[in-house]
Amino acid sequence: MATIRTGPAPYGYKREEGRLALVPDEVSVIQYIFELFVKHERRKIVCDILYAEKKTTRSGSSFTSPSVTRILENKYVLGIDGEAEQIISDNLWKKCQLILQSQEGKGGAPRKPTNLFAGITHCGCGQKMRVPTNTATKKYVCSDCTTKIPSDALEEIFVAQLESYPLPEVIRPRGQTLLDVWTGLEDFEQKRKLVESITKRIDVTENKVTCSLILL
Repeated sequence: MATIRTGPAPYGYKREEGRLALVPDEVSVIQYIFELFVKHERRKIVCDILYAEKKTTRSGSSFTSPSVTRILENKYVLGIDGEAEQIISDNLWKKCQLILQSQEGKGGAPRKPTNLFAGITHCGCGQKMRVPTNTATKKYVCSDCTTKIPSDALEEIFVAQLESYPLPEVIRPRGQTLLDVWTGLEDFEQKRKLVESITKRIDVTENKVTCSLILL
């Protein structure tokens, strides 16, 4: 005999004969929240946009970062064993979870990069690549396709280009190459600062990695 669930239905649904039926107005807000979060990657920005457009919770309150988080983490939107209809695609869900994982423990606040090539590494399909926090081996992955590359392999490819990087003579220390400078850097922050100063973007496909560097 099937179990009939009781209690308040998750936002986006209402209970009907033991199932969760869709509430169209709420469904459209949920879908909008997921799309906004993928675009802006900040719950505060999502809340500000929803407030400006007068979109509210079921109780009529303004959306807050915690309420947006609950919606982004609610697996009912994927459909639960025939009890609820799916309203967010697997692909969109995966994108949001990767962003949430990268912000874990930081409340979605502006944060310092924790990976050398964060924010500048792109998949050949156009999506930014991220390093999920829940994997044993650090690797940059694309949320849209299967493209991925271990972080140490990407650093090796990047570093290999530094020896031939044309440092202007006026700022070249004692005839060193940029590779010599990189090797002398002692911590992550110094290396990240150098990466940001000379790198336009990094493009990764299954067969090729292209580092577009800024010539000083």
